[in-house]
Amino acid sequence: MIKFKINQKAIATVMVFSLLLGSCKKNFESINEDPNNPKEVPNAYLLTGAMRGLMDNTIDVWWGGNVGNQLGQYWSSNQYSSESRYLYRSNVTNSYWRYFYGGVQNDQLVAVGGLYELSQIVKKCKEDSIEASRDGYVPNQIAVATIIRVWTFQNMTDIWGDIPYSEALQADGNKTPKYDKQEDIYNGLLSEIDDAIGMINDAESGPNGDVVYNGDMTAWKKFANSLKMRLALRIVDRNAGKAQSEFEAAAAGAFTSNSDNALLQYGDFPSGNPIYYNRYISGRNDYASSNTFLDSTLTPLNDPRRECFFVPATATGLWTGEVYGLSEANAAQTPNSRVAQRSPLVLSASLPGIFMDYAQVEFMLAEAAERGWAVTGSAESHYDAGITASISFWTALNGAAASAGDIAAYIAQPTVNYQTAGGTWQQRIGVQKWIALFDQGIQGWVEWRRLDFNKLMMPADGVIDGTGIPLRMKYPVLEQTLNSASYSAAVGAQGADEQDTRMWWDVN
Repeated sequence: MIKFKINQKAIATVMVFSLLLGSCKKNFESINEDPNNPKEVPNAYLLTGAMRGLMDNTIDVWWGGNVGNQLGQYWSSNQYSSESRYLYRSNVTNSYWRYFYGGVQNDQLVAVGGLYELSQIVKKCKEDSIEASRDGYVPNQIAVATIIRVWTFQNMTDIWGDIPYSEALQADGNKTPKYDKQEDIYNGLLSEIDDAIGMINDAESGPNGDVVYNGDMTAWKKFANSLKMRLALRIVDRNAGKAQSEFEAAAAGAFTSNSDNALLQYGDFPSGNPIYYNRYISGRNDYASSNTFLDSTLTPLNDPRRECFFVPATATGLWTGEVYGLSEANAAQTPNSRVAQRSPLVLSASLPGIFMDYAQVEFMLAEAAERGWAVTGSAESHYDAGITASISFWTALNGAAASAGDIAAYIAQPTVNYQTAGGTWQQRIGVQKWIALFDQGIQGWVEWRRLDFNKLMMPADGVIDGTGIPLRMKYPVLEQTLNSASYSAAVGAQGADEQDTRMWWDVN
């Protein structure tokens, strides 16, 4: 695992530049021009800021907590539980749509950049490669910015469906971009990731400001191929032939161990994980373990990751999860001391943000083997490897890596063993992949929609918005006024701007 402490000077500088660029008007250039400071932010600062901003805004309390980890039913609400019944605050959706595209900051004041900063890196590399080369070999800079861009756009389209893609990020050139169809977005992302893989030259320097792999382009190529596998599997129910060919082309170059994991390493406050900020700096404790995940899954399976994720209820010593989807009145009646809370590891400042990990790759290979695709190994061997990778990763982070014997004993249980666990291969792989996707809530929710494994539950006190577990998020309300024509066209194409509306790849 590569550790790289986030550069605080870089974060502060790019935040200041982002705020200044966002507030300056065209008639004030001469007034605001400072001859003693550069007019442009170096690519290294843009890259650091974008990586940090996109990860922070994916996993923080407002999006990662209220949306991702509750849609995936990993966490339940101790209080303010409307999101667990699928009523989302419009200001949160408005804000995070904007943060993913344009960055700057969230309520913790630690997020910085977004997709726009990545586009600026590519633009500067293409327009002035000599200047840009000061921050590393130019094609490698473009490749890394593109890989993070693809990762972000995939998350966004899997949340909302059709979104601005081909006309997005043009600033003053187009303030009302069209919404591309999800099929076209996926085709575009597969093309982009191929371009990125083709650009990588691991004999040349990686980009300065890289806080994921510290410029290791061999690692970036593995990440790109792993991400391509994920893109391919998303479209399998719509275009099986393309999915297979794209997947097989990427599989040989993907992650092969946990040391390949694409992680953003957090450090001490204020460079810490944003969940730490919410719990210990703001003093909030709005979330606990979910009974869906803890009581119905981890505890019955004797899962060694349970102690990594949660701690027993302090009042009883029992592993009791908070009931998922309670009304705010009912949630408030249960003292926090009587339900299992999030662990010190999950709440730590140094818990890394996960862009993608090796366990996902092994579960994808297990699925490919079940589909009869040209990959080495059996579905069972890859399933076992995925479980092993996840347990090893989380128990090592928690300070005491599980032994090979302990992992083998877990896998040998009839309820876990691939031959005896029961259900379809989608059920068996889906459940273990869902467990492994803890702290990647959006991805856990995506796999439930895609593989249709039987684990997520309806909220105990009923759904507030919609008729069931959401299949997508509603568009931001601001889009209805700021980009109304494009918004209306997208809603008409998808059917309705409702949480029950299926997106293109979700055919089951």
